[in-house]
Parts: sequence; structure tokens; C-alpha cells
Amino acid sequence: MNIPRIADALGLIDKDLLDDEFPKRHRGRAAGILLAAVCGCLILGTITAAATGAGTVLLEKFRKGDRGTESGYDISAWLTPFPEEELTGEIREVPAILRRQLAETAPWSDQDPHVYIREFDTAAEAIRFVGLAELRPIRWDVEETGTTLSVFGGAQGEIAGVSIMTYCRRGEVRLQAQASLRTENDDSDSTFGVRTTEDLDYTEESFTAAGGFACRVIRSTALESGFAAYEGYIVCDGILYTLHAAYRPSDAGLADELLHLWADQFEQETR
Repeated sequence: MNIPRIADALGLIDKDLLDDEFPKRHRGRAAGILLAAVCGCLILGTITAAATGAGTVLLEKFRKGDRGTESGYDISAWLTPFPEEELTGEIREVPAILRRQLAETAPWSDQDPHVYIREFDTAAEAIRFVGLAELRPIRWDVEETGTTLSVFGGAQGEIAGVSIMTYCRRGEVRLQAQASLRTENDDSDSTFGVRTTEDLDYTEESFTAAGGFACRVIRSTALESGFAAYEGYIVCDGILYTLHAAYRPSDAGLADELLHLWADQFEQETR
């Protein structure tokens, strides 16, 4: 997804997570596959062109010494280009808002007129707002602390992509569960990356969830804050689902349990 859509990261971050242990994670040019805040370092999410097939593919991982000032990794995912008409909820009102933003936003403004952002108390409310049958609600025993919906528009205000980011926690484990989808108005496949100014290394693993999906997991070495982190990825019905977790090493068992509980809720594609 390569439509310009830069949004302010601080507008997408659960304020309860911005304490000393969780410095902010920075949102970059992206389309719904945006990992916002609970790592202990500066992180950039980017989306460009590129992949075929179902699921996700790890393209590259690198340490700070390989790239100079940043370490990170890149992943590609195949997302279904849904017809915009299949988004049947109140999101149907968003194109008019995007067109108004495009017409009224000054060129020097720090607001991106291509992005519409709305906050919800729960993920279920955001899913109803979108109204896409394929969107899967996640039901698990965690505390939801809020959901951010981001709608990414094209040059004429058409809907190109949607992100639903839900902030959760269980004890001291901080979680962000995200659903990312694109419409037929976005003619590119998607890759995205994670970047940090810390010198981290990344390991990759996978497991087969109860529904038969291979869940890809990328873990980082310990952050300067002392927290560990992982991202889990599953593509189901053409939608990318991501789980980001930040946790103390003493909570690693709980963090992994939550990863499996999240992944086991997905069933085989019906579309």
C-alpha cells in the first residue's frame, strides 16, 4: 500500500501504556499494519509493494551494524482486495469526510487528509463500524483498554485500507491486537517493516494454531528498558492479524500463553 498516509503516532497510542517502561513506538508511512507503542525504543512501521500467495513471508532481518543506525526486519503479506461496497457499516460515511479533509487541509498542515481516525471503547464496536463479514472478533480473557480505527483513503477520498488496533493487557503483559485489510482501491500487495535505533537481534519461529494456520512469530532480544517483545502474524480470510506483546522476562510464560490463545481463535478461510 503506497498511498501517502502519515499519521501522528501519539494519536494512536493507548495513553495508559506511555509510562517509563514503555517509551513510544513511532508510526510511519503505512496502511493498517502499524505496530504502535509498547516497546522500549523508537520503531517505524512502513508499507510498500510486494508479495504473492497467502500468509506472510519474512523478507529480511538485520542488526544495527548491518544498516548503520537501525535494526529491524521486513515481512510481506498477501491481503485480499475487498470491494469497498463490502464494508457496510457506518464506515460508508468516511469517504465524504476524507474528501472534505482533502479539500480543506492546508498544504503546510501536519494533518494527513488521507487518514480518518476514530477511537472506540472496544474492538467489537470498531468491527461493527466497518461492517465487513470477514473481520474476526477476538474473544479472550484480557482487559481491553481501547481501540483505534484508522481508515486510509486514496486521492479521491475512496477507502484504500483499514486498521483496527486494540490495546489490551493481562497483568504486566501489554498487548496490541491488530486487524489490517485493504480494498480494491489499493492495487499493491503489502510489505512492512519494524525499525529500532537499538541494536537488537531478531529470531523467527512458527507454530500451527488450532485452526490449522501457521502463526509466524518474530522475537527481539532484550530492549534497553529490560522488556522483551514479540510480534505474531496470521492471515485469515485475506486479512492480516498481528499480535504485539511487551513483557518482562519473568512473564515470558504468560506472554506465550496469550499468543497461543490469540492464534487458536482463527479458523480456515471461508472466502
